[in-house]
Amino acid sequence: MPSRRVELGFEGGSVLRLTVEQGVVEELGDALTDGAGWRALSAEEGEYRVNLGKLLYTRLEPGEVAPVGFGGS
Repeated sequence: MPSRRVELGFEGGSVLRLTVEQGVVEELGDALTDGAGWRALSAEEGEYRVNLGKLLYTRLEPGEVAPVGFGGS
């Protein structure tokens, strides 16, 4: 599964930048609609426990653009 960069902005101005699989991004979105509480996040940087009640925003960096190949004839 491809990785995505995500920023999590918290009360007080703290920002956590993580590299996570797309599935984690989807699970986080679902958790935010379910309500506040603590959630575990697995990222390339490690395991995190996040208090969603203190989370003010999430930001997804744009996906990687696939390289364009040119073939000769």
